[in-house]
Amino acid sequence: MAGPQAPRYEPLILPTPLNAIPTGEDQKYMPKFTGTEGVLAEKHLESFYSYADNLDISEDDVWMRIFIQSLDGEARKWFRELTPRPITDIEALDDSFLKHLGDKKDLLYYHTEFGNLKRENGELLSDFNKRFNRMYNKIPAEVKPTTTSARLIYASAFDSDFCLLLRERRCASLVDMQPWKWNQTSWLQENSKVMLIEGDRGASLHHLQIPRLIKWPR
Repeated sequence: MAGPQAPRYEPLILPTPLNAIPTGEDQKYMPKFTGTEGVLAEKHLESFYSYADNLDISEDDVWMRIFIQSLDGEARKWFRELTPRPITDIEALDDSFLKHLGDKKDLLYYHTEFGNLKRENGELLSDFNKRFNRMYNKIPAEVKPTTTSARLIYASAFDSDFCLLLRERRCASLVDMQPWKWNQTSWLQENSKVMLIEGDRGASLHHLQIPRLIKWPR
């Protein structure tokens, strides 16, 4: 365990004792943000989430302290000038960071980035869901797509066969549409017009109304 809270972290509400910050070669890969070098705050936050995921950081206090270490120049100055202890968790830190340093001039950025989200080759479905939800939750309320639009964008992030399968589920919410809790047995029980061709993860599904195989994503 680490020692008591350092003065440079005063705007954060941190537990006692603190969890230890990882050390080693990975630190040199930490993305940096100054607020003056043309990198959008939104892009930095996305890069930092990937960096933290690679380090398998699960403790909020470790995540927040390392994030502060990723700030330099004007961005670090912004953090130092915050009143003591207004930030309680990662979400509050994200919101404050984007509110003060995010791109306020072009809200179309959010729609463009969100609308272009695609599941990458080899990307775990659970990882894509996290990435998708993180982007959706960061969109300001005044330009946030409706739930219906978000569901359509989510389905379009997959190949055409699985996109059609998702749309035909007619889910009431975005969470219900995301198949991280699906299993093929329960899905087939709910959808009598779909039959299982192969077993286990990665199996193919044959939709009786579509003359082609639908790949079950991993």
